[in-house]
Amino acid sequence: MLVAFAKDIIDGCLEYQRPDGLFHDVIDKSDTFVETNLAQMLAFSMYTGIYDGWLPEQYRGHANRMRDGARRKMDRYGYVQSACGAPNFDRPGTSTEAQAFAIMMEAAAARTHLS
Repeated sequence: MLVAFAKDIIDGCLEYQRPDGLFHDVIDKSDTFVETNLAQMLAFSMYTGIYDGWLPEQYRGHANRMRDGARRKMDRYGYVQSACGAPNFDRPGTSTEAQAFAIMMEAAAARTHLS
């Protein structure tokens, strides 16, 4: 049941994925800023699902596009930009959460690509 729930969320979000792999802050409102966190969280989830066998391989392309989009938002120091910025998470900026999501995404991608 949890797998079906996760897949439903992922599939629902994919309907709003932009060509650059990212999403708007309010996912179904294109007049909100483009942010990085959701792409990183979804990419982590998809890589994990592929690795653990509860998502089919066809999701890898979406995850890779999200990862590429998120990586383009990293500055030369590795800080994720255009994430929901701390402390109020209501505008683009940086946050420790965005950094954590980036690390989780990269670890899941590495694990999946090595399998």
